[in-house]
Amino acid sequence: MTAYDPLDADADPFRPPAISTIVGCLHCGEEYDSYRIEWRVETDSNGRPHGFWCCPIENCDGRGFGFDIFPVDPDYRDENGDKMWIADDESDECCLEDDTDSSNSTNTGSDYLHDNDGESLT
Repeated sequence: MTAYDPLDADADPFRPPAISTIVGCLHCGEEYDSYRIEWRVETDSNGRPHGFWCCPIENCDGRGFGFDIFPVDPDYRDENGDKMWIADDESDECCLEDDTDSSNSTNTGSDYLHDNDGESLT
């Protein structure tokens, strides 16, 4: 395994995709082609150089494809065919639906109120 190099743009995990796609930045809200994402080398807090993939919009501090910069297409797939977005809310919907039809129910909930002795409170 090679050592981490903060100046190696190709090894950075937040590099733009190999195939350009329309992206949007969470910081500035602008949309643009991902090939415009820029590699910038800055000095870190310890005075050492460090590279970042950055939003190309002036005065925007958005950084990293998949961190602050995302594809606008919700069905986007990377060059390996993997999806970036997985909508787990759809899979949870089946578990949240009630199988009974409560619109025809006469139960007001009071049938379930009991004191500590098991006697009904209604």
